[in-house]
Amino acid sequence: MRLPVWQWILVWLAVWVGGSAAAHYAVHGVVNGWHLAVALFLAINILICIWEISLGVRIGDIERWHRERPKAARSEAKPSEVERHGSDAKAERPRGLLWTQRVTFGELASTKLWACVWAEYARYDDGYADRKSFGFSIDVGNGWSSLLPSVFFLVGMTAGFTSPVVLGLVGALLFYQKFYCTVLYFFQYLFNRRYEGHSLASVLAVVGGSNGVWLVFPAIGFYVCVRLVLENRFDLIWS
Repeated sequence: MRLPVWQWILVWLAVWVGGSAAAHYAVHGVVNGWHLAVALFLAINILICIWEISLGVRIGDIERWHRERPKAARSEAKPSEVERHGSDAKAERPRGLLWTQRVTFGELASTKLWACVWAEYARYDDGYADRKSFGFSIDVGNGWSSLLPSVFFLVGMTAGFTSPVVLGLVGALLFYQKFYCTVLYFFQYLFNRRYEGHSLASVLAVVGGSNGVWLVFPAIGFYVCVRLVLENRFDLIWS
């Protein structure tokens, strides 16, 4: 079965968020807003962790694709020029957006596929086509370091297999890391004037929109974790 990438992403969110909400209701008899907000973010972050691991694995391809792209094409994203995922020196470049490419479920596990996400984003921040940049390092590090803690916290919110204090401490570290690193990312993006050559609307939509999620939801998650630690009970998310 082949579906567009964007539809597979919706399926992913439906399974992780819908499954978490259903399990939470089955165990605690409640649909909780705090739980849903954090579950949505963690479902997204777990997916992004896979993308970030792919960034590290496929940085050679991404650097080459970026070098081969004509300079004029680096200024503004053009949907008709998305690169073909592949690692050989003559990797084909398909036409059309990555998100509309029809792929199988098995292809979703390919690091080649998700490398295309970063090849596209490198149009707005060429640090993602440079293994020496802050953006590359922080995102690859996030992918490897926060994947398991994200799953731990998502399951722990419902299962309660550890104390509220332990869960809250793990979550506080996780969400603080994400908030702080996102602030640093915005700083280096503006300080290095990586926005030059792009329209304000495109920068706000692509860079601001995609990274802004990692400010709002980690702040919500951090608040939940502080409550768990200070109150030493799950009332905030179980009632």
